[in-house]
Amino acid sequence: MINMMRADLYRIFKGVGIYIAIILIVLMSGISIKMKDAGQLGRSDSAFDEAISYEITGDGSDESSLLVRSIISTNMNLYYPLIIIVFVLLVADFSNKTIKNTLTSATSKKKYFMYKMLMCLFGTIIFVTISNLYTYAVNFIVNGKAYTEPIGNIFKATFLQMPLLLGIVSFLVLLGFLFKKPAIFNAVSICFVMVFQLLAQAVYAITKADVIVKFMSKYELQTALKKLAYFPDSKYAVTCMCIGFAEILLCTMLGCFLFKKSEV
Repeated sequence: MINMMRADLYRIFKGVGIYIAIILIVLMSGISIKMKDAGQLGRSDSAFDEAISYEITGDGSDESSLLVRSIISTNMNLYYPLIIIVFVLLVADFSNKTIKNTLTSATSKKKYFMYKMLMCLFGTIIFVTISNLYTYAVNFIVNGKAYTEPIGNIFKATFLQMPLLLGIVSFLVLLGFLFKKPAIFNAVSICFVMVFQLLAQAVYAITKADVIVKFMSKYELQTALKKLAYFPDSKYAVTCMCIGFAEILLCTMLGCFLFKKSEV
């Protein structure tokens, strides 16, 4: 395991992938801080957007001081850098065939899968935390105290969002083990969020089912991350955490089973 970790760390800092992810974070955060407005990639206007409202339940602070949290509320933007992290840590092993050498050196498929899953989750925790703290620090330097709140609030927002972000990364890991080929992984993972939102929109347009509106307005990833950044009630926060941990557990069990049955 130590040798695998050394190899992963070497590949991370030797390759360009992690630096592309860092540049993306620097650009997105920098533009938002300079414009004093959180930019967001993601869902376009849809048939149910009018039914979706975001409840901001902050601590009563002046709205300008919540700038960093408004940027953190758009952490769905991190989805694409997180794809890069999973690609570098996992999918690259399939493309350069190093996985065969690893599995023939007394490392079982189960151990390999668990190591890669944990490595991707741990890498996500570090990446997201540093990203949020970087945004906080640069905002304080550029915009000053008027646009800055206590750093404890940033740690709290990061903590509340983390289970859902880890859940989506565990899903990306599942996709990596399922498809193995870099081109297919990239195509599916990059399009997944957009396709999911379009399918939800299409189903709602056909059925007018209220359950879709309720889900999209509460637990769709982009929506939930925004709500969690503004400290919702404890029941909602716990529900989102349970969803995230359930996704991790399900993707781990399913991914490990499929990988053990597959050919490398």
